[in-house]
Amino acid sequence: KQWYQRRVREEEELARECNKYEHRLAEVKEQQTCLDNELRYAHKELEKLKKTNIFNTVFHIWHDGHFGTINGFKLGRLPTCTVDWEEVSAAWGQTALLLYSLAKATNFKFQRFQIVPYGSQSYIQGETKFPLYTHGGLRLFLDAKFDQGMVNFLDCLKQFLDSIEKMGTFNFPYKIDKSKIGDQKGFYSIKLHFNSEEQWTKALKYMLINLKWALTVVAHSKRDK
Repeated sequence: KQWYQRRVREEEELARECNKYEHRLAEVKEQQTCLDNELRYAHKELEKLKKTNIFNTVFHIWHDGHFGTINGFKLGRLPTCTVDWEEVSAAWGQTALLLYSLAKATNFKFQRFQIVPYGSQSYIQGETKFPLYTHGGLRLFLDAKFDQGMVNFLDCLKQFLDSIEKMGTFNFPYKIDKSKIGDQKGFYSIKLHFNSEEQWTKALKYMLINLKWALTVVAHSKRDK
């Protein structure tokens, strides 16, 4: 009888152990299912990210009437629509950061100049520092460095666009000729001196359009790799 009771207890203990292991196995399987689902979700998100144009996400180039805009900042001024110089400088800061980032992404090196993105106080470094910002006022017309900074930036942009055009049959909508940008309908100066605000703003808008095309080309080339 004692032997039988001991045998029953052992079987009951064994049954409890089996139930415990089965319960643990069920938990492990549930955890594995959750991990598999998380892994599949992560793969889907990774594929989405691969297809995402990160430059378009960070740098939104658009238009607001006669103005080209970047990340909501207007680049230019009109007699009928006065834009604060702080906003123009902020727009130039975003523009400088975009071209700087595109060059870094493609390992492109500018000749003669270096773009230094520094928010609304960005500048072009050459033999000296050429600001891509201004506070307006009388100093704007007494100091030509802001004008030269924009011309030098246009030079950098032309270098970068030329490097892309040499790689294939792609042509940008607007051509750059020293301090001017345009097409068969006309070229407009990027300088403020001896220029109208309308023509200056149009030149800046054309510049942003070319940059938007460059952004798209670089993003597609990165996605296809």
